[in-house]
Amino acid sequence: MKDLLSRALTLATALFQRQALVWDGTCSTGIHMIVARGSTEPDGYGRIGVVAQNASLLIPNSSIATIVYPATFENYFTSYATGASEFEKLVLQYVDACPDSKVALLGYSQGAHAMMDAVCGNSDDGFFVSPEFQKALGSQVIAMVAFGSPDFNKTHPWSVGTSTGAGLFARKNITACEPYAARIRSWCDEGDIYCDLGSDRSVHGSYFANYTLDAAEFIAERFNSSDTVVDLPTTTAPPTTTPTQSGTETTDGTTTETTTDTTTTSTPASGAGSFNPSWIMILLMAGTLMIWTELL
Repeated sequence: MKDLLSRALTLATALFQRQALVWDGTCSTGIHMIVARGSTEPDGYGRIGVVAQNASLLIPNSSIATIVYPATFENYFTSYATGASEFEKLVLQYVDACPDSKVALLGYSQGAHAMMDAVCGNSDDGFFVSPEFQKALGSQVIAMVAFGSPDFNKTHPWSVGTSTGAGLFARKNITACEPYAARIRSWCDEGDIYCDLGSDRSVHGSYFANYTLDAAEFIAERFNSSDTVVDLPTTTAPPTTTPTQSGTETTDGTTTETTTDTTTTSTPASGAGSFNPSWIMILLMAGTLMIWTELL
């Protein structure tokens, strides 16, 4: 049944592809999702948009905004740092206008790296995360989803998937984002050249077929959870805010240092995003419609 629902959700999402699902300034009664595409993907949602759009099926009256950043391999560190800054800017812009709304952050590949650096600080040393952004993360950002992030490390409490290793830019310091561990899920599978230092290029694009429904359900569960506020320690800004690079990303997946951080985390509330019969019918009907369309 889950495979059937996953197929229906994925096909139903294609019905929304022509819509310009960007924030129009209206505060969502559902969830507001901010997404970042992967390296070299065209401007827009990128493939991670399929997760946001499936989550919007589970959480009515939701909205989606996209991160505008280069997403290039060239000047990678400048590119993803720009993405991290844009995540903070869009989150603060939205929560300032909509203090009672909930937010989710999503990223794929370089976009996931940018998202995780926005939340955790630099992969090496944990550069400064502003108090304003920490407050937003503690109160309104209730879910964060990463697919194939180069900062992946299996020892991190939010790591899921089949990988037992670490990525090109494995995160060494998770102090800043440990308070949000239950809100983060980072998927990486064995063989991925960027998040697992593997050699199978096909793995990096396989997350959408394998984990779209899992990620959408995670966002829905977090949305319905009562765990919406995290008490954060007071932080003091360091003298500089410039990130340090921990390696050079290449298209052939060269190696970098790995790390071993171990923490524990709580389990998100279960069952909050479960399907009811009406949703099943809607999703199956949407899937059937899309199958028919594909045959034309």
